[in-house]
Amino acid sequence: MSPDAAPSRHSLAADPLPALRRLRAAAPRVFGQLHALLLTTGLALHSPNFAVLLRLASSSVSHRLQLLLCSPLPPTAFLANSLLLAHLPSALPLYCVLFLGGDALLGPNEFTYPALLRASPPRAALALATHSIKFLGAGAASRDRVLGAALLDSFARCGRIVPCRRVFDRIVEPDLPAWNALLTVYARRAADEAAEILDLFGRMMSSTVRPNEITLVAVISACGELGALGHGLWAHTYVLRRRLAVNCFVATALVEMYTRCGRMDLAEQVFASVDDMDTRCYNAMLQGLAFHGHGRAALTLFEMMCSQGFLVDSVTVLAVMCACAHAGLVDEGQLLFDKMEVQFGVAPRIEHYGCMVDILGRAGRLDDAEKLIRGMDIPPNAAMYRSLIRACGIHGKLELGVRMIEELLRVKPEQSGNYVLISNFYARMSLWEDAKKARKEMKSMGIDKSPGSSLLDIDGVLHEFLMGDKTHPASREIYAMVQEIEARLNECGHRPSTTAVLFNVEEEDKADALSYHSERLAIAFALIASPPGAPIRIIKNLRVCSDCHESTKLVSRLYGREIIMRDRTRFHHFRDGRCSCGDFW
Repeated sequence: MSPDAAPSRHSLAADPLPALRRLRAAAPRVFGQLHALLLTTGLALHSPNFAVLLRLASSSVSHRLQLLLCSPLPPTAFLANSLLLAHLPSALPLYCVLFLGGDALLGPNEFTYPALLRASPPRAALALATHSIKFLGAGAASRDRVLGAALLDSFARCGRIVPCRRVFDRIVEPDLPAWNALLTVYARRAADEAAEILDLFGRMMSSTVRPNEITLVAVISACGELGALGHGLWAHTYVLRRRLAVNCFVATALVEMYTRCGRMDLAEQVFASVDDMDTRCYNAMLQGLAFHGHGRAALTLFEMMCSQGFLVDSVTVLAVMCACAHAGLVDEGQLLFDKMEVQFGVAPRIEHYGCMVDILGRAGRLDDAEKLIRGMDIPPNAAMYRSLIRACGIHGKLELGVRMIEELLRVKPEQSGNYVLISNFYARMSLWEDAKKARKEMKSMGIDKSPGSSLLDIDGVLHEFLMGDKTHPASREIYAMVQEIEARLNECGHRPSTTAVLFNVEEEDKADALSYHSERLAIAFALIASPPGAPIRIIKNLRVCSDCHESTKLVSRLYGREIIMRDRTRFHHFRDGRCSCGDFW
C-alpha cells in the first residue's frame, strides 16, 4: 500500500490497530480518509480505535481536543488519558482544560496520573499529586499499585516526607520501588532523619522485600550521619555477600560513611577499589580527608584527580580549601582560592569566601579576613561573621570582634547560636556584663539554645547523652566513673580550663559544670560498657570545648583507649595523650 492510499475497509475491520500505527507518519489527507472511514464503519465507536486516532492526529492540542469533542462517543476519561499521553511531557495545560476549572469536561481516574506525574518537573508533579488525592481519595494509592508508586516518586522528588509517608502507609504490601522511594526522601534529610531510616530499613528486612543498591545507598548514608559504624559495616557486608553492584553511587556512600564514622582506613580501601570513579567519589574522599585534618593528603589526592582529567567542581575546591583550613595550610588555601576561576572555571561562591575567611582567621590574619569580607562582590553571610568573631575571641581582638558582632546581628538577629557566640566572645574577654546582656537578649526574644549532645555506639546500640543527663539506666555508675576520671586527672596535674564555662561564677562551680559535659558522660559510660582497649567513638553536635579536648587527651593515655570524636567541625583522634588536630580546631 502506497503512503497516499487509504486502507481498505476489510483490513481495518479485521485488525484496525496495526494499520493505524503504520499511518503515524502518513500525509494529513490520508489521516482524514482514515478518520472518515472509522466514522462510516462504526469503528470509531470503539474507544481503543479512537484513542489511537487521537495519538495519530497532528501535534496541535486544539486539533486533538476538537477530535475528542466531536467524537461519536461521549468524551470519557479513557480517551482523555490517551490525549494526555500523546502530549507528554508538556500535557499539563491540557490536563487543566480537561479536568480542572468550571468548564472541566471530565473527571480523572487512576490511569490519568502515573505517566503525567513522572513526566512533570518536581513542582508541577507535587501539584498534580495533591490534585490526584483530592479527586481520587486518600485510599487510591492502596487500590492501584502503579498510582501509588507514581505518587511516592513525586513526593520523594520534592522532598515532602509527610505526604510521602502517608501514601506509603496506605500501601498494603509495599514493593521494592515503594520502599526505595520512601527511604530516598528520608535520605535527603539524613541529618535529621537518620534514625528513622534505620528503623524503616529494619521493617523492610522483616518483610519479604530484599534491598538493592538504591536501598543500601540511603541506609549507608544514614549510618554515616549517626556514626553507627556497626550498622554501616553490616550494610557493606550485605552488599558484598549478595553480590550487589558496588557502583560509583554505592562506593561514594561507603566512603562518606566510613569517613564520618572515623574509619579513614576503610574509606581508603573502598576508594582504591572503585572501577567507575567519578567526581562525586573524589569529592567524598576529599571531604573525608578535610574532616579528619589530613590537609597534605587532600592536596596530594587533588593533584592526582586533576592529573587523571576528572572534572573539578565547586564542591571539590571547597573540600580542598576546608582541608587547608583544618591543617593550617594558609598559603596553599590562598593559592587555590586565587586560581579556582582561572584554572578550573569555578566561580567563587559564598561558601568559598567563607572558607577563606576561616583559613585567615585561624591563622590570626584577622585584618586580611576583614579586608576580604569588605571587598566581596556578593553580600557576606552570617557564617562568615561568626567565623571571624570566633577567631577574634581566640586571638584577643576586641575591637574587630565588636564590629563583626554588629554586622552579624544586622544579618541574622534571631538565631540562638549567634547570641551564644556573642556571649562566649565577651566572656573570653572577661566582659561579664556584656556576656550576661547577650544571654538576656536571647531569653527575652524567646530563643532557646540547642543543648549539647553526644552519641555513642556500643555493640550496635546508640546511646545519647546530654549535659548533666541522668536519664540513662546506668546513670549511677556513669557519674561514679566521672568522679574517678576527675580524680585521676587531678593526680596528673590537670586543672580545668574554666574559661570554657562562660559564666561569672565560682571556679569550683565551673569545674563541676565541665565534668558533666555530654562527651564526658559518653566517655565514662564507654569505659564501663566496652571491653578494655576497645576504641571509643563519639558523635557530638557542638564544637568540643577546650577543657574537654584537653581532658580527653589525658583520658586516652590514662585508660589506654583510642577515642575518636566527631564534633560539629571535624574529627579528633585522641591516642596516647595526643590529638590528631594538633590542638588546632
